[in-house]
Order: sequence, then C-alpha cells, then structure tokens
Amino acid sequence: MKSTKRTPEENEKAQLENEIARLNKKIAKYEAIELKQNRFGLVWLDVPEAFEDDVENKLPILEEVPKQAIYSKDGKPTHLLIEGDNYHALTCLNYTHKGKVDVIYIDPPYNTGSDGFKYKDKRILEEYPDGTEVPVEHPLRHSYWLSFMKKRLDLARDILAKTGLIFISIDDNELAQLKLLCDEIFNESNFISLNVIESGEVFGTKAGHADKTFVKVKDYVLVYAKNKSEVKNKQPLYDNMRELYDSHFNTIIKDDLSRISLVDFLNDEKWVKELFSKNKLKINARSINFMMNFNEKFKDFMYVSVAEKLFTDQPFAKKIDQNFLKKQPTGKPFRFEDRLLFKTTTGSVRMFIKFKEGIKNSDDFESAFTRCTLRGDLWKGFHLDMRNIQDEGNIDFKNGKKPVRLVKQILKWNNNKYATILDFFAGSGTTGHAVMELNKEDDGERQFIIITNNEEVINGQNHKIMTDICYPRIKNVIKGYNSKKGLGNSVRYFKTAFVGKNNILKADDADKIDLAHNAGGMLAIAENTFDLVEQNNFWQIFESPKQFTAIYFREEFGKFDNFVEKIRKLKKPTVVYIFSWEKEFDFNDFDDDKNIKIKTIPQPILEIYKNIYNLV
Repeated sequence: MKSTKRTPEENEKAQLENEIARLNKKIAKYEAIELKQNRFGLVWLDVPEAFEDDVENKLPILEEVPKQAIYSKDGKPTHLLIEGDNYHALTCLNYTHKGKVDVIYIDPPYNTGSDGFKYKDKRILEEYPDGTEVPVEHPLRHSYWLSFMKKRLDLARDILAKTGLIFISIDDNELAQLKLLCDEIFNESNFISLNVIESGEVFGTKAGHADKTFVKVKDYVLVYAKNKSEVKNKQPLYDNMRELYDSHFNTIIKDDLSRISLVDFLNDEKWVKELFSKNKLKINARSINFMMNFNEKFKDFMYVSVAEKLFTDQPFAKKIDQNFLKKQPTGKPFRFEDRLLFKTTTGSVRMFIKFKEGIKNSDDFESAFTRCTLRGDLWKGFHLDMRNIQDEGNIDFKNGKKPVRLVKQILKWNNNKYATILDFFAGSGTTGHAVMELNKEDDGERQFIIITNNEEVINGQNHKIMTDICYPRIKNVIKGYNSKKGLGNSVRYFKTAFVGKNNILKADDADKIDLAHNAGGMLAIAENTFDLVEQNNFWQIFESPKQFTAIYFREEFGKFDNFVEKIRKLKKPTVVYIFSWEKEFDFNDFDDDKNIKIKTIPQPILEIYKNIYNLV
C-alpha cells in the first residue's frame, strides 16, 4: 500500500493554504462590519493609478533648480514653486510641512468631459501610456476622478495645521461626489460652507440655450476645516448695498444725549437745506437716499460726519439691574456698558445702533466706502472679474483661470497675515499672484507653495503648464509687467525626483544612504532655509535670516568632528540633521547649547512615507 505521508514541502504548502483561508475569513468579517458601519456614503470603483508602481520602487524627494530662482532683496517672503505630479509633491510635503499649512486652495479638474482630465489607469497603461481621456459617457468617469482626488486629499489633510482650512473650487459635475468624499476624509462635522460663486452672465451664446435649460452662471467653493472647533477670529467680508440710506436710521443723538430727528438736523444745516431746495426737494427719507446718489459731497457728509451720531433702535435682550433701570428717565438715552440704551413707556429696554456700523469698504469688484451688508455663502459679482481675466498676470490661459480677487478674499477672510498657503493644482499660478497682492495691500507675510506638473496644454499653441504659464506669471508679478509695478518677493523652484531602488517596505541600507545623500532640498524646505552657504562630500549648510540648517548626510563619521567644529562657530540658531540608522541619535556634544537642535535622517522621512502607503 502506497504511503500517504506528506513531504515537508507539502506540509508547508498545506499550512500556507490554511493560513490564507484563515486570513480570507478575517478579511470577510471586517468587510461585513465595515459595510454595516457605512450604510450611507460614497461608493465607487477605486481604480489604481499608474504612477504608483514608480513610487513603490523609488523614494520621492524634492530637488532645487537654482537657475529658476527669483531673488529680491526686499525682506519679503520667499515662496515655493514645485514642478511635478502633485501626488509625489504632497508625499514630500507630508515630511516638510506636516501640520504646518494654514490654508489650502485648489481648483482641480471639474471632470466636465471636455476639460482635458486624464487618468492613468494602471490596468490599461500599455494601451494608454499617457493616460485615458475621460469623456462624459465613460463608464468609469466618476470613479477615475474620485480615485484621483481621494489620494491627494488624504495627503492634504495631514499637511493642514490644526487650525487649517481647505477651499475647493468645483462645479455641478462633481459637486455631489466631492461633498461626500470630503465628509469621509475631513469628517462631516468639519464642514464649514458651500459658497456659491457668481461666475457667469446670461448673454451671447449662453442666452441661446435659455429655451432648453437653466443657463449655468455659478461655480462653488467647498470649505472644510481640519478641526471646526479651532475656526475662529475670521474677518468678515462685505458687499455693497443698493440703498445708500436706510430710513430706519432717523434719530440723531447729540453729545449731551439729547435726541433730534434726522430731518430736523439736516434742515438746521444751511448748505444742506439750500442743496435740497435748489433741486426742488423736501428733506425726507426718500429724498435723502436720492441726494446721496446724486451728490458726492452730501453722501460724504452723511457717511463721515452724520453716521457717527445717527441711530436706529432694536430690542435689548441682556438683563439689567432693576434698581438701576428705575432711575433712568423714559425715552432718554443712557449708557450701559459699551451700549447706548433707552427705556420705553412700557418699561422695555431698546438699544441704539449706529448708522456708522454699517459703513465699510466693500469687497465688491469696484470697492467703495459705502453702506454694506455682511457677505454670506452667496458670492456675487465675480462674473465681472471674468471679463478681464485673461489680462491677469499677463499670461493667456484658456483652461479655467480663477479671478485673483476670489483667492484674495478667501485669504482675507482667513485673517492670518503670516499664513502658509498651499495650492497643489496651481494651473496658471493665480494663488501665488493673489498671495503677493494681498501681502502688498495689508503688509502681510504670507508664504505660498504652489504645485503643478509640466504637462503640455493646448493654449492657442502648445505650452507647458509650469515653465510656459505658471512660472512666467509669477515672475511677471514679481518683476512687473505692462504698466503694473512689480511686487517684489522671492521664489525658489523645486522639482520632484526619485532615489533608491526598492519600495518603501523593502528599503535597504543602500536606499537609506541614497535618500540621506539627496534629502538636502527637502530639509531646506522643512526649515525654511534656502541659501546654500557650504557643501562638500559630507555635509551641507543652508541659511535664512533667522537660522542655519546643517546636514551631516554621510554614514561614515570620519569628518564628523570637523562638522561639529563648524557648527559651533555658527552665530544663529541651528537645526542639525545627522545620519542615523535609527530614528534617534545618541549624541550629547551640543547639550550645553540651547541654540542647537538635533534631528536625524533618513529614518523619520521613511516612517512618514510608510504611513502614507499604509505599510506600518
């Protein structure tokens, strides 16, 4: 009888098969649990993106292109341009800027079917090496776009500071899908607003479609916070009101707190009375509004001289001590805390509201010092910007420029003059332009980081998006163009690159050495020190006005004592990076110097990369 005893190889195979079966059951169990927990949400086919093979077998870095730098010795911020796939660039920024970015603004492809959006489907890459065009009728149209966006938004979330906000321009094609995707990534509880942007007008060819559909005249900006509880101290925006005067404001309160009607007050002003008489008008609410539109001097008089003492009133809800209230004469104004109040004949309390409180510099296309209303989530009038948008930055770009004013007002509302702003769909460079203009207007020191690839776009003729459109526009704004004076500022130009020969999980010592030897650009970005002042085969030293960054990148320590001696002579606070096989480095030579901070490379970079690719 033949023996049924299995060979060692057969035993090993059986054990592996059992283990695979066990793991498959475990996966099925977790999938069932996840399905129960996610009955409501967004479901799509997550299509693998082709570049992921490259990333899995190499480590992304950022390398400076010194000849593309723009220097201005004006004390203004140094900004970053990064050329490359935004997925790779965001991977690097997860090391250099993790938790450091205050505002992200992006204008991704709208996936209209005709906007040039392509997706590199890994499964059919041999057939479509440059990516698959995605027409409206493509069965994977939304899945391609969502697969593309999710990877990038996942990376963007971790770059945001705890007080950070992300603003995403979008239209009807992907709005519904994007809202659910952002609810998943940023959490529905961190939704801030869906702003409607009036970006078009119904005329010309658009008007020809009015008998078939509702003509599209708007886009959206979807807003999420990293942590909604941290969103505070924002600067309101104001829109011009049609009526320059509101007849509810009809009471003048003098310095002695006596009251007089606005009509009587204006009749007592000789030149005002003569002005109205000359125009055959009696002074009343209607004629006041007319005259403010008709006569600039009278409008200025109302807004500057009268507005401070012109009031209306409304109920006052706060409790007041009754003994104090009894002492106040009925109808006579009295001061309470920072408000002016009066008591009615029925004993209720009303509060005076100044006309001046509604007089602001409006944020409209044509700003004016006038009567305004707070802007809500309807942002009107941006169709006016669209009429001359091709002139902005002196760069023609037909693939969907956004108005500079739109991005400026997003940043103005954010109310942080020292913010770091990221745009990883930079396109023509509108975000960079907006940051520099706003800094000029309010003496801000905001820094932008803008990322775009250098793919060819059809723009009347073939152009490359970074080198022929985005970079020249930023240079124009810095140096000046046509009759516009340059705004100054400086720019450093980086490109994504790759090192190593193995994927992140299998990175060997040679890969780690390669990464350490080539990480200087990323470390300079991380520390905001861009001027390379010394470099040899063992170390690099970068400088900014505030600090040094010194990097000992070699695994051999034969020159380390010389490096330490060099560091001790530096006269500014210094961040020192030292090669180490581990995350920590046992080194105490600088313990007595509080101006020196020790960090290691390359292990912390690798750990962040592993987290990104879910390999730990």
